[in-house]
Amino acid sequence: MKPVRWLVVLLLALVVFSAACLDNNFVYARGKSVPPGETRGWPFKGPANLTVEISSSVPVEVKVVSSDGTVLRDFGTVREVNDVVELPKGVWKVVISNPGNETAVIDVKLKT
Repeated sequence: MKPVRWLVVLLLALVVFSAACLDNNFVYARGKSVPPGETRGWPFKGPANLTVEISSSVPVEVKVVSSDGTVLRDFGTVREVNDVVELPKGVWKVVISNPGNETAVIDVKLKT
């Protein structure tokens, strides 16, 4: 009976851990590739102050958008972002798009 008990405990721990991961409050990605024409995005819940730190090997488009596509903040086509964005209540997404012809290699740090 003990192996079953350990399995139940392990499954409960995994459920709690995965539930905590759904409420995203920190992203750290180093050396992530964004091929030409592709987009990467990370969701966050507001209200919150979101620290946005992004660097890229080539210019990329960086925006903070709502779940319905409304743009809260457009950083334009840049190689670097280092700013704090005040997220209103709702679900928001930091979106990085590569409009160029070569693969972008990005480092991303996002935290609330």
